[in-house]
Amino acid sequence: MQKCLLLFTLTCALMSAAYSRAADISISNTQALAFGKFVAGSGGSVTVSTSGARSASGGVLLVASGGGAVAQFSVTGDPNTTYAVTLPADDVITITIGGGSSMAVNSFVSSPASTGTLDSGGAQTLKVGATLTVGASQAAGNYSGTFSVTVVYN
Repeated sequence: MQKCLLLFTLTCALMSAAYSRAADISISNTQALAFGKFVAGSGGSVTVSTSGARSASGGVLLVASGGGAVAQFSVTGDPNTTYAVTLPADDVITITIGGGSSMAVNSFVSSPASTGTLDSGGAQTLKVGATLTVGASQAAGNYSGTFSVTVVYN
């Protein structure tokens, strides 16, 4: 049985609305998305939900001591305003290790889902989860990759 420790490093895109506001909207990553340790077995998937819960399907077995984590971002801007969230499309993001082994990351989800509202202090935490596709007998190692999250005022 092979154990794969997966770390998923994040980058964020900063976008601002085309019209003037008192404060530009900004986003910064405060916690990386991590799928944690697992045994690839006959392959399947590992999902991290927006609550941080981790689950596996197919022949993938989760290792309890290697929990995952939901990605967290700090979104700031004008108090009490709404913003739109854009997540990566399916079949675009992969994570890799040296030697060319890779896995696809799809089905990105966020909380808030597609529109957030900044609080009276002009802040909100955005959480992002996704599903990792694991191949049969996937090579063990520390996988990493990046993806962009975009926020713009509505």
